Amino acid sequence: MKKATLVYLFILIIVLVGIQFIPTNHNPNIPAGPDDFLILNNTPVQIGKMLKTSCYNCHSEQINYPWYSNFQPAGWLLDKHIREGMAELNFSEFGNLSGRMKKMKLESMIKQIEQEKMPIPSYTLIHRDAILSDSERKELTTYLKTLN
Repeated sequence: MKKATLVYLFILIIVLVGIQFIPTNHNPNIPAGPDDFLILNNTPVQIGKMLKTSCYNCHSEQINYPWYSNFQPAGWLLDKHIREGMAELNFSEFGNLSGRMKKMKLESMIKQIEQEKMPIPSYTLIHRDAILSDSERKELTTYLKTLN
């Protein structure tokens, strides 16, 4: 190897090790409260399981961070992704929304699930259990339509 390549490799290793000391801003895992979507709607167990598996890690305050979230830059990207997901829809705070906003969020959820836009491919790539089958997608959207 050329000397310049070794220097660049050494610098890269130093940077990768150094960024491990910069903390992430993990959200605390907060237990479900009365405003949580599942509790608020007395959601059936099977539907709740689908939502928890496919949606809650990015769209609630009940986050189960994977092991790789402790390593940078993966942790930063994951935190950014979760912040964006919760800004769009936070199941933990669903009860705080106005009636009109709840209706809009439900319509959006139905559309996203029917068009297979959610859960997103970058999530299901690692979380294979979050992939919804056609029958699960149908069952979930049918339930959401009853709330709308």
